[in-house]
Order: sequence, then structure tokens, then C-alpha cells
Amino acid sequence: MNRERNFFKNTYHHLYNRGANKGPIFFEKENFYYFLRRLKYYKTKYHIEILSYCLMPNHFHLFVHQLTDEFTISMLISSLLNSYTKSVNKKYLRSGTLFESKTKSKQIIDDHYFKWIIKYIIENPVKAGLVDEIIDWEYSNAKDLLGYRNGNITDRKKIKMYFQNEVQMKNFLNDKTIKVNYEF
Repeated sequence: MNRERNFFKNTYHHLYNRGANKGPIFFEKENFYYFLRRLKYYKTKYHIEILSYCLMPNHFHLFVHQLTDEFTISMLISSLLNSYTKSVNKKYLRSGTLFESKTKSKQIIDDHYFKWIIKYIIENPVKAGLVDEIIDWEYSNAKDLLGYRNGNITDRKKIKMYFQNEVQMKNFLNDKTIKVNYEF
């Protein structure tokens, strides 16, 4: 049975999905970049704001904000995953599903948790042992948030609003001693 999703104007959601049978969804560097180009395209098309993202070899995380009632997060994720899956299937002579199931969504109501979700998302590669520092992972918005890259998928100024100031944001996101308990 499908659960009702609360995708409506001014809602925030943490979205995540992984590869079928826990397998990879990104097979080479160009796959990550293609997914990000499609994400940028569909976020613009459907007026969905991306607050944070992280692409891992076998899963992804997105923290999104729906800006209108006309265009929904469902439209974004459906278009993005269908487009990406078709491209991967064609390139690698595959067929069928790439993702394990329907994308999971956790609605985040209290903006106090926004900075915690962002930290949780961008720490994924460190926790998985893929890199030592969050800025070492190319396929998240950590470099954008910390000022090492001027990305165009997320709005750094908007995210800074959830912190006291830029120094506090950088310290919080970089601090490995702060443990995220993701039970929001």
C-alpha cells in the first residue's frame, strides 16, 4: 500500500533511494555528473529548491523544498530517476529497474533540524570511508557550502540563514565530533 506523501507548497523533504539489490547506481564519474546536470534541469523546470545533496556509488540523498503547488517534488523525482535510468540502461546495454524501490521521503517540519539534515547528508562519504573530509567528496554540495566551489544547484545564501553566521556554519559542518542523531 502506498503511503500518502505530503508534497505541497512550502514543504521540506529529505529524499533518498538506493540501487536495486543494494547495487551501484553510478558506474563511472560521468554518471555522477550526468545525474547532477539532470537534477539542475529538473529543479528549475519544477521550481524545486535543492538545499543539500550527496550522490554515493549506490544511493543518493536530496534535501528539497517545494516552492509551488503547481509543480511537486514527485514530478521532480519521477522525471529525474526515469531520465537517469533510461540513460544508464542505454549506455550500459541494460534493461529494467536501476533503483530499489520508490524514493523514500521524510518530511521535515521544524527548520531547527535543517542544519542537522544537511550535515547528515554531506557526511555520508566520510562515514562510508570514501574520503577523510566532507570537502574531498566531489558529488555533494559540501564544497559549495564551505566556499571551495561556486556551485549552481544549491543556494548557499539561503542555507547560511539556518546558522548564526558563516564561521559557525563552516565549523558545524566540518566538526567530526558533532554526532547527528537522525530521528527527526
